Amino acid sequence: MLRPVLALQQGAVERDVRFADPVRLRAERDSLAVYLVGHATLASENRQLRSLLGLRQRLPPSFIPAEAVRVPGRGYEGFFLLTAGSADGLRPGAPIISAAGLVGMVRNADEQMAMAIDWTHPDFRASAMTVDGETFGIVEPRSRGGAEPMLALTGTAFHTELPQGAVIVTAGRGGVYPRGIPIGTVVGMEDEEEGWRRSYLLQPFVGPGEMTHVLVLGDPQATIDQDLALSWGIRPPEPPPVDTAQLAATPPATVRTPAAPRQPTPQIAAPAPRAPPAPTVVGTPVQQRPQPGDTTPAGRREE
Repeated sequence: MLRPVLALQQGAVERDVRFADPVRLRAERDSLAVYLVGHATLASENRQLRSLLGLRQRLPPSFIPAEAVRVPGRGYEGFFLLTAGSADGLRPGAPIISAAGLVGMVRNADEQMAMAIDWTHPDFRASAMTVDGETFGIVEPRSRGGAEPMLALTGTAFHTELPQGAVIVTAGRGGVYPRGIPIGTVVGMEDEEEGWRRSYLLQPFVGPGEMTHVLVLGDPQATIDQDLALSWGIRPPEPPPVDTAQLAATPPATVRTPAAPRQPTPQIAAPAPRAPPAPTVVGTPVQQRPQPGDTTPAGRREE
């Protein structure tokens, strides 16, 4: 007898659950989305801090940690603030790096804060090279309308051609950026070529939205003679292996000892010929006998 009553009650409960208040359901969904977004941001920030902490242990102790804060209204120009200043050891012109690579440099430093620019600023320049140190150039920003900003490696020699994916690091010239800081990878050759120079587009390692936690070099002289590429795990390419079997089959080259230079033979000058001695006249000179037909006075006396 109670079975129909229980079935009716169960149907009513299911209808209430099915037609629940949509406002409450929407609020629950928004709360869950906010939690997931916040959790993802927190997880991303945690990963950045962990990677930055690992990099900090491999770098010299002169690097200072700081947080990058975008300037309202000027963030698109490449300006941002640092939560560290001259009291912490920051100086104008100091390079700024992150766990991925080069970020920018310090412009002005107050006691508690500093103004800096990143690689998207029009005034950004850095001397760069390939990992093997064979090709050098200058890195500068490239804005392509509404597309994502990129970098360009300019001033490279015309006879060298960089492959796609080649890693570009700082060259350490100019005394601003230490040697070996990763900048980006080669995407391709730029359309414009000037004279005997080539330019290449680079995909930066650090995106504009990833500049949140950074490291600033406090004392540039501490790393002026160091190569920081190994701190990011970047090693120069190894030379090709030597074929020992081919070397064993190749006969050794005969080394010829150069002969000693000949000494010049001294030239002995021949003695100068002596003049014949003059004839010695003894007694009275003999007069020549006149010949017949001679008309001299002696001849006439002879006749």
